[in-house]
Amino acid sequence: MLLKRLLPAVFALVAVLFTVPETLAAPSRYGARAFREAYELNAYLTFTDFGSRMELDDEGGAGFRFGYLYNPHHEIEFLYNSVTADDSIFPGESADVDHLQVAYVLNFTEKRVVPYLTAGVGMVHTDDSSPFLGSETNPVLGVGAGVRFFLGRVAYARFELRGNFFDGDGDVFANGEDFVFHEFAFGVGWRIPTR
Repeated sequence: MLLKRLLPAVFALVAVLFTVPETLAAPSRYGARAFREAYELNAYLTFTDFGSRMELDDEGGAGFRFGYLYNPHHEIEFLYNSVTADDSIFPGESADVDHLQVAYVLNFTEKRVVPYLTAGVGMVHTDDSSPFLGSETNPVLGVGAGVRFFLGRVAYARFELRGNFFDGDGDVFANGEDFVFHEFAFGVGWRIPTR
């Protein structure tokens, strides 16, 4: 059901990629091409689609990224986001899900509109409000894709869809079971050139 609601939004975001007017893009002398190295700061909102086996309601949260662009096409970034989701089985119970990851980003262009692929590893910490469950921390693998739209000299809007995969430990999620959650993120960022 959620896929039916999310699919039109994804198509709309892809369509935006092809309709950004030149006047909103960064001038070429300040665009991504002008920076050989840079830092990036990005604050974002996230909508998390928890897999049905996680038994959590889909929910929104917030996050922050810090990245190091060591050339126009390659970047390493650190991301953290957090969300509190209601338990879909037991009313009144919830879980705090904190996600920390280090990811590699491959930027396809140096232009004003920058599509990219990303993959990373990290951990997801889940703290359940139920007195019977407790908390657990699991290694997580994330893969995703997104696009940056430069809106000025260094500012940009960023859209990303990321899938995250982990195995449960038995404290909150079933031991040895595979789990997945998807994150759709939208935020604004700043690129701070160093060279």
